[in-house]
Amino acid sequence: MKIYLARQPIYTKSRSLYGYELLYRNSEQNFFPNVNADLATRELSYNVLSEFDFSALTGGHMGLINFTKEALSSDLPMLFHPSNLVIEILENVMLDDTLEERLRYLKSENYILALDDFIDDGAYDSIIPLVDIIKVEYGLLTDAKRREIGQKYKASKQLIAERIETEEDFKSALHDGYSLFQGYYFSRPTVLSKSTVNIASSSYAQLWREASKESPDFDVLADIIKADVALTYKLFRLINTPLFYRGNRIASIKQALILLGIKETKRWIMLLLLRDFSKQENDQITKQALTRAVFMEKLFDCMGQSSLAQTAYMVGLFSCLEVLMGEENALSALASLEVGPEISEALFKKEGILHQALNCIQCYEKQQWSTVEAFASAQHLDEQLIPSLYVQALSYADEIFAAQQAAPEDKTN
Repeated sequence: MKIYLARQPIYTKSRSLYGYELLYRNSEQNFFPNVNADLATRELSYNVLSEFDFSALTGGHMGLINFTKEALSSDLPMLFHPSNLVIEILENVMLDDTLEERLRYLKSENYILALDDFIDDGAYDSIIPLVDIIKVEYGLLTDAKRREIGQKYKASKQLIAERIETEEDFKSALHDGYSLFQGYYFSRPTVLSKSTVNIASSSYAQLWREASKESPDFDVLADIIKADVALTYKLFRLINTPLFYRGNRIASIKQALILLGIKETKRWIMLLLLRDFSKQENDQITKQALTRAVFMEKLFDCMGQSSLAQTAYMVGLFSCLEVLMGEENALSALASLEVGPEISEALFKKEGILHQALNCIQCYEKQQWSTVEAFASAQHLDEQLIPSLYVQALSYADEIFAAQQAAPEDKTN
């Protein structure tokens, strides 16, 4: 599956880069599709946080994202670090006391607030003191109106002139007091895409039940996440972003959750669950990955190498990434996760005891008994151990995926 977004640069008076507006896309078509605005905000935020590298997207500059009223009222903005996010308040957001209090809170947490498509009709007067940036659709207002806004606010706010399409527009906006500029004159939005993996529907159901609790349990969440290759991948992607990365090599899923913290973990899970459920699922491939992971973990315990059991589990779980994402994408994905050289060595260099064990279960799946018997003999294992462990692992995976009874529409209850 591919995911998409677009970015459009914003420039200063001297034509140096200020940042990028990040825009929702769901295909290579470079326009906003006819989708619900709340869904677009959630999906874009999710992709920026869990799939793309926010710092790489913006090059360390500011990233501007549109937020609906629902998104502003949720914890969604708090998933981003305030140092490089500009929260754009959409022009159709209806203010009320609750939302204004929420905006005051975000301001107190050092988030930068911007008003989008501002026309200065009095509708947002009550929050003007909270706002740092005012965006004006420069090409859609009269000369008198955009000049009036520029003169009125240039001393107290940063003013972005949008829809700058010609050199004349740029010079006019400069003269009117605008300090930042965006539009086709500088650059059209550029669509970016990357491959990703789907989360199994059974994992959604279990995560929803646990995350809905007032105090989710780390151990329960770790067990659910470790059963799903896509969830594990997305968690490691998140924990390796600049917002959470602390230079630690992550040895287990529970360690990643502890570093993330229960508050951020719950926000991340809820964000996952708010995504659209219409995408194709990969339950069978994910089930195979889980079976391999459990088999590998049990095998290394039985081999007296418990210190490698967790790493073996990860090797088994990530062994299906190539099928889910393609070889090149899987290799680059694992390289970005900082999961340790043993995993990449086993999966791609095809070396070491971890690779030998993975090859054993892969051959068992294909009924290539001679290779399985050779591994068991080399490791001095009872010939019945491998079939027994495989049955245990398969039974465990069957039980996990039996939790698939919750339908997508039930997950908003």
